[in-house]
Amino acid sequence: MKTATTCKRCGAPIAQQQGRGRPRQYCSEGDCQQAAKRQRELRRTTPGLEGALARAEDLYERMEVGLANAIAPLAESLAAELDPAKVESRLAETTAAADSRVAAARAERDDAQARATELEQRLADAVKKAEIADAEREAALRQASEAAQQADTDRIARRTAQAEREAAQAAAEAAQQDARTALTQAQLAQETAEAATTERDQSAQRAVEADQRADAAQRDLAAMTVERDVARQAAATAEQHRIEALSQAAVAAANLEQATQRAQAAEQKLPEVIGERDRLLVELATATTRSGELQRETTQVRGELERQRRDADALRERAVTAEASMASLERSITELTEQLALSRRPAEADSTASDTASTVEQS
Repeated sequence: MKTATTCKRCGAPIAQQQGRGRPRQYCSEGDCQQAAKRQRELRRTTPGLEGALARAEDLYERMEVGLANAIAPLAESLAAELDPAKVESRLAETTAAADSRVAAARAERDDAQARATELEQRLADAVKKAEIADAEREAALRQASEAAQQADTDRIARRTAQAEREAAQAAAEAAQQDARTALTQAQLAQETAEAATTERDQSAQRAVEADQRADAAQRDLAAMTVERDVARQAAATAEQHRIEALSQAAVAAANLEQATQRAQAAEQKLPEVIGERDRLLVELATATTRSGELQRETTQVRGELERQRRDADALRERAVTAEASMASLERSITELTEQLALSRRPAEADSTASDTASTVEQS
């Protein structure tokens, strides 16, 4: 926004730029400024009131220039420091940085908690696998014990069957011996019957008895044969049971070995899992500590922001006070200028009269 004033010497209009700078008082064309300067120098050397007024006016102008030069940087600095957009931008940047650090700390804390949870789950799975391996090992031990007991039972049954078979064979041999003895006695009886007719009936009776005994021996032999076959079948069954028990014992031993290996592997992995859990717990504690530190830093940053806001408010108040002082000073300067102008008019009139008189005398 431009305004217009008049030259203090010739009265020509002067375009003025709105701002805090000193307004132009003389036109740029001609030598108005140089002529006014020469006139002021002449007036300063004039004794009396006119010279004192000229010297006071010169001092006022120098004071005005010095104040303008001193106030202009202050005004620029205040404008730069108290610009609401810049202040809000810095506050927004500081707040965004603090929020990002808090978000990063929270993300680290959540990540550490998730890793700790995962590790606890893995540890629980490992413990569960170890418990399952222990249960399998105990089951395998029980199966092996049962298989061993079954093998012992089958061994005892086989020994019993072997003893029964041997007893049956001995009984069969005894029956065969009795049968042979009976046959021999029958032959002797028949020979004796030929020799002794009187003894025929007795011999016949004895022969019938021998036949009966032979038949009984034959039946006993058949029974013993059946018992022998049964004993052999029982021995074969016991042998089959023994083989099955040995196979079950071998399977149980293999299962026991596998369960033992799994348990050993789980026990070997257990310190590693525990170490990983401890490490993650340490990381969780570190992340928690870091989160607390970031929260404290955020509190400090917020306090700093609050202090900067208070400083900005104080600077605004100082700027308002400075502007009010500048306005008061400008009013004082304006009043002083008006007083100088009023006091200058009689001196200018006297100067004009003296110039006219000198011109008339010269003419």
